[in-house]
Amino acid sequence: MSVTFHSIGSDMKSFSQNVLKPMPGKKTLGRLILGGKATATRAYELAEWLKLRPFLGLGKPENITGPDWQDKVKKRTGIIYFFGYWRQDGDSADALSGGHIDLWNKDTLTPSVVNFLRFRIGMSRFRNPLTNNNWFSDLANSKEILFWEVK
Repeated sequence: MSVTFHSIGSDMKSFSQNVLKPMPGKKTLGRLILGGKATATRAYELAEWLKLRPFLGLGKPENITGPDWQDKVKKRTGIIYFFGYWRQDGDSADALSGGHIDLWNKDTLTPSVVNFLRFRIGMSRFRNPLTNNNWFSDLANSKEILFWEVK
């Protein structure tokens, strides 16, 4: 997502530890520099930055959390954030902190094999063939889903 923001002219200068706190449980902000521009490495922190409305035209996020989240964004475009739906290293089974932030285009996320299976085939949860004991989790189980509409 950061590269997308860079391509529309945002250097993401305010994406820094001077403005944002690191994700709970992390000591530093997930940030690196690409082409001289700040780049987020954690969805949680990028979503916190977006809540500050760092560029013109970005409104407040809409909380669309719940199993009917897709109905709330159908036929709309924008940025969508999912939090707490997959297990990161160190997470307990009841305290998931994995997240994802992406572009939403009316009825799907950015095209990929995983998103084809989710949104075209209708598979909400399935095994990741590249790793042992790892599943692509159901986005509807997210603890929080936020949507920033972009027209």
